[in-house]
Amino acid sequence: MEDTPAWKDVHEDKPPDDLEKRIEQLELNCYRAKEEKKRKIEELNLTSDVSTDYDTD
Repeated sequence: MEDTPAWKDVHEDKPPDDLEKRIEQLELNCYRAKEEKKRKIEELNLTSDVSTDYDTD
């Protein structure tokens, strides 16, 4: 069995010129994830029923 750290990136062994492409890809993934998170939060805010009356009489 090979001693490979669990955190080792599968793209770690690529040449340096691919490193810039990898960084761009990660930045794009991060941007997309943030946008998706914003969209989901907005969706939850829009679908939450703010008119519900929770007063206990």
